[in-house]
Amino acid sequence: MSDHPTTYNAEAAQAGIAWDDRAEIHRKDDGQGLLDGAKGLYDGTFAEMVKLMMAMTPEERAGHVIQKLGDRMYTTGDVEAIAARPDYPG
Repeated sequence: MSDHPTTYNAEAAQAGIAWDDRAEIHRKDDGQGLLDGAKGLYDGTFAEMVKLMMAMTPEERAGHVIQKLGDRMYTTGDVEAIAARPDYPG
């Protein structure tokens, strides 16, 4: 797994999505903060976390986000759009 940020000096760092970047699923409103790393419910590659979230019911999915390490937080809408991409490996 890797931690490639999606931007570097406001320019795209690489083409497409780095599916093997490390990621975690968190509760949507877990407060983040100093101990945020300990609040992750599941961890693995970004592709694995997208697949896991998409396996949840829509109600469960709405209460979670993916935090891609070294990058950003992906909301339910973001995850659903990513899962619908033709290049999604899941």
